[in-house]
Amino acid sequence: MRSRQPRAMTRRRRGSLSKQFLSRYFQAVHDKLDADALLYNKEISHAGLKGALNEMAIADVIRDFLPRRFGVETNALIIDRHGNTSKECDIVIYDDERFPKYFRKVFPIELVHAVIEVKTTLTAQEAAKATEALLSVNMLDFRPALTPYWMTRTVEQKLLHHPPLCGVFAYRSDARAFETFAKWFAWDLVNSGTTLEHSEIRNYLIGALDQGMINMASGDGYVFRWAAISGEGSEANAIDKRMLDQDVRIDPAKSLFYFLERLWVRLSSHSLHPGFDIRTYMDEELGVVVELPSL
Repeated sequence: MRSRQPRAMTRRRRGSLSKQFLSRYFQAVHDKLDADALLYNKEISHAGLKGALNEMAIADVIRDFLPRRFGVETNALIIDRHGNTSKECDIVIYDDERFPKYFRKVFPIELVHAVIEVKTTLTAQEAAKATEALLSVNMLDFRPALTPYWMTRTVEQKLLHHPPLCGVFAYRSDARAFETFAKWFAWDLVNSGTTLEHSEIRNYLIGALDQGMINMASGDGYVFRWAAISGEGSEANAIDKRMLDQDVRIDPAKSLFYFLERLWVRLSSHSLHPGFDIRTYMDEELGVVVELPSL
């Protein structure tokens, strides 16, 4: 009589997922994203429209990836309660669960989790433009005006409110070496903008599919740099680059995975203050109402 154990092991083996399932899934996500970008870049001659479509393509990927409590909007503005406005932002990630949508394409900064600039081809000049746009967000007053009730709760419960995470996503770069790509984004970025207090953290996340990722945070003062080196299973889609004076092959699907994974890690710890009140954005006329006595 044959033992049932081998058959049981065979059934489990046939019903299990490969350890490479996640890699293959993100390869498929990247292939779809890359196909969309190639189509837009090849068939559409208008640079502005081409860029907008590429922004929408990665925004759709981010929207599908993040939990539903995060809203994702393209081509939007960020404002603060003093009337200051950012430059137009390619992608805005905002709180879509606790607060109503007070404006369309315009977001009070107190409701914003992250801002991402999208580049079809990242160059030194385009990196400078992206940095300028992100600095326009960092110059806004991100701290909500709090009532005495919320001020007391903030002190007692140590409630935090962080400025928006600033990101750059590039489909490709014209940098041959990872070090060149990394030099386009200096550490000084995390110290530029409104003054931070000890409990507030400013984050920068920069990713290029043909390079890898850079992550800077004011809290720890350390810059993480990952080059997405290709493995044996992804050689067919690898991109030839240089790193540390050596030839390397970059896996763009791995770059996409780590950018999305690190985006989620940062967003999961990003705090928006619950004491935000839209009335701090009212002008004098909007704030005047007449209360009638009981009829």
